[in-house]
Amino acid sequence: MKKILTTVIILCSLFGTGCKKWLDVKPQGETTQDELFKTQKGFRDALTGAYIRMKSGNIYGGALTWGNIEFMAINWENPSPSNTALTKLINGDYTDATVRGWLDNTYADLFKVVADVNSILSVIDDKKSVFTEGNYSIVKGEALSLRAFCHFDAMRTYGPLPSAPGTARILPYVTTVSKDIHEPLLYQDFMKSVLNDLDQAEALLKDVDPIRKYSIAQLNPGQNDQPVLSDNYLLYRQVRMNYYSVLALKARVYLWLSTSDASYKVNAAKYAQMVIDAADPSGAPLFRLGEERDRANEDYTMSSEHISALSVYNLATTATGLFGETGSLMRYDFNITDGFYYLNNLFPVSERTSDIRWKQMWTYKTTAGATNYVMYKKYIQKAGLFPVLQIPLLRLSEMYLILTECADTKAGAEASYSFLCSKKGIPFTSFNSTDWLTDRRNKLIREYVREFYAEGQSFFTYKRFNLTTLPASWTYTYYNAKPTKYLVPKPDREINYNNN
Repeated sequence: MKKILTTVIILCSLFGTGCKKWLDVKPQGETTQDELFKTQKGFRDALTGAYIRMKSGNIYGGALTWGNIEFMAINWENPSPSNTALTKLINGDYTDATVRGWLDNTYADLFKVVADVNSILSVIDDKKSVFTEGNYSIVKGEALSLRAFCHFDAMRTYGPLPSAPGTARILPYVTTVSKDIHEPLLYQDFMKSVLNDLDQAEALLKDVDPIRKYSIAQLNPGQNDQPVLSDNYLLYRQVRMNYYSVLALKARVYLWLSTSDASYKVNAAKYAQMVIDAADPSGAPLFRLGEERDRANEDYTMSSEHISALSVYNLATTATGLFGETGSLMRYDFNITDGFYYLNNLFPVSERTSDIRWKQMWTYKTTAGATNYVMYKKYIQKAGLFPVLQIPLLRLSEMYLILTECADTKAGAEASYSFLCSKKGIPFTSFNSTDWLTDRRNKLIREYVREFYAEGQSFFTYKRFNLTTLPASWTYTYYNAKPTKYLVPKPDREINYNNN
């Protein structure tokens, strides 16, 4: 698959001048909004603004990807003992004012994205006449899927344990642009709203999304390639919420629901399989699992797996600053005989010669005073013209893990898991026949952590399993949690769901 061009190129061709225009938009001003939504381009610019908002450091440009959510999973060490607020976040003490500020900012920015797309959805049906063929469905479908995506992550973060959701009202599902208070919904009603938006998005995108008609390579043309579409806005579908993103998100949502009701596993598996089975016009798989050739090419985020991602033009600089020699995102891992201690939990010595998630991905710092700290290279970019400047939101490997977890037979679970193992370069071992369900659970927890490290999924995995300590098979039990750690407080006061 061709590498995605740098975001500077993408924004010039994909978004045109929309990004600059969005920065001048004031969504709360009715006159400005009326002007914006007079044209198809205005709707596109507004949708672009929502994607830009998602790159905020409070959400997917930081806190919900490699930042606070990873500290909550204890995937990073506190680099400064004097930073007591970070220590409290790591320990699940959410009473500290600084910690509450971080958490409140994440909540607020998630709902700012919701407000962005609600401004579109509140008027789009009355403006269908401004759209050329297919574009109404694409813009509306993407807006609905973004609304579902952000609400679902708000619920995963601030909602109840999925194994015991209770009967209390949890969070609002905001569908209007209003200064009125939005009342929280019951858990089941909230989740129905997520799925309702995704059902609508699926129906809207199914027959018009270019990702259903072209290969990924065709939709990601290089500088010297002739685009398959004259409308550049419809290219680069992997950096948008496309049709298959909707299916993948539905698989993730149904898996979450299955924690309290196993019957939902049928739908989780169904949608995961639909993504895996997606094919381009030649019949070749549309997405493929990352493998050794990708690692060797230093494509560490495995862009061939990206079902949906955020394009971030300065990712190389950001990653070097956060994860590099002087970066603050690292693990303490003092040297022992085999060179590592903490990482033995994730990468047994016997697997390190072949596991693509290990090779060249972890290394000790060489800076004086920091030589017992390990840095992670997933987002570090190789030198060259076409770095992969993308933060993945949904990846194909998750679909195989979902199939593994949802299989109702040992053989079915092993079929999906063994294929994933073959691509990731790890030996497949059958699930323990004495208690294969427990063995599957333990292996899945490990796979989620090492597969999605610095992608914000570890904490949610622990929450879904209500994990109090790591499986006994792990050599170093560094993670301990009470159920209260998963009950993250939402802001004390209602936020303004209009943007400002």
